[in-house]
Formats: sequence, structure tokens, C-alpha cells
Amino acid sequence: MKRLQNQFINFATSKLRKLGHNFNEESDHRVVKMRSTINSLDNHAIQFKIEQYPDGGWSAESINIDGIMTGSKDPRETPELIKDAIFTYFEVPPQLCRDDLLRSDNEPAMVKQTVHVGA
Repeated sequence: MKRLQNQFINFATSKLRKLGHNFNEESDHRVVKMRSTINSLDNHAIQFKIEQYPDGGWSAESINIDGIMTGSKDPRETPELIKDAIFTYFEVPPQLCRDDLLRSDNEPAMVKQTVHVGA
């Protein structure tokens, strides 16, 4: 239920932004703290260990910030759920969640994944 509520809020605020409303996300203390923490990390990135399971499910846990984790049965949800887990960890409310706040200017979003195959 909470996830659907957040999705609705994200949708509504994106429409309001297109109409010219400014939520001043960059100056919010939670966003400032989040960006400062990310910039202090090696490579200025939150890194995740992603595990995939035989039933198609997956889990992701940050390897450089304790306490950020998520997962699902649908691998197509991976990027959105990881972003949601990061914003939730830093207590950024859904109306302030913009993807570009998770990276520096012109920095690409990157996913690094290691797959282990058992014998």
C-alpha cells in the first residue's frame, strides 16, 4: 500500500514540476545529507550486491552503507526498488524523490552485478 501511495505522489509531483512548480529538493536537509553521504563514498556511489534466486526473485543489499536493502520477485523492478530503498533510508519524502538527485551532474547511473554459478 505504501509503495502505491509513493508512486502516486511521484506521479503527481512530476506533473506539477512540468507545470513549473519547484519543490526546492536540493535545499531540503534530507536531500543535502543524502547527497553529502553519497559524495563521500568511494567512486561517489552506493554499491549493491544483487543476488538472484532460482524462483526469479532477487535481493539487493548495499555493500558500503549498512541498512539499505530491498528485493522482489520481479527483476524488472530492480532499478526502481533500489532507488526507493535509498530514498527511504535517507528519509526523503516521495514528493522530493527525483532520480537525478542520486548522482552528480552528467554522471551516468551504473549497475555492477556479479553472477556466481555453482558447480
